[in-house]
Amino acid sequence: MEIYKTIILAIAAYLVGSISPSYIITKKLTGKDIRNIDVKNAGTLNVFLNVGAWQGIIVGVFDCLKTLIIVLAGQAWGLDAVHTIAAASFGIIGHCFPVYHNFYGGKGVASVMGIFIYFIPLELLISIILSVLIGFIIGKLGITPVFFIALSPLIAALRNQPTSLVFALVYIAFLIGIINLIIILTKRDKKTICDCQRKV
Repeated sequence: MEIYKTIILAIAAYLVGSISPSYIITKKLTGKDIRNIDVKNAGTLNVFLNVGAWQGIIVGVFDCLKTLIIVLAGQAWGLDAVHTIAAASFGIIGHCFPVYHNFYGGKGVASVMGIFIYFIPLELLISIILSVLIGFIIGKLGITPVFFIALSPLIAALRNQPTSLVFALVYIAFLIGIINLIIILTKRDKKTICDCQRKV
């Protein structure tokens, strides 16, 4: 029965994850496609830098909530942590390859945080602080997400979180790594999207 619940929730997660607040907000406010601006990605940072700070914060919160809502639904439905995380991971996939937006979305950082915030909030906070420090030291704050996504499962393991949970979190870290490798190899962030939506 648990596998059926996981599949249903995974489908819901992908559909919810495919909603792109960065695209919607930028389109409403500027008439432009965020995927054609600056780094050409439908993510929080791109909106923050090119549309506005508050708009970027709002987008980040919504992107985080997309997976957090799925996690809460999974827990309320009686799924264990591993099955809940497996289902929620499809929200990350939906965010990066949204069915509503020609499979061209963001890079999934905020969506990952939605999962980590629920299961390992303290470990996530520690990881973010360490990652920011590392970013300052090497002079590359832009790659801070790489560090905290990788460090969070490690710190969870060091703090004796359940092994099954740690492995599920490692899966999320690998998933986001593979997704971003695909984005880099396909040079998606260098392409220009043709906005073919009809004007009524």
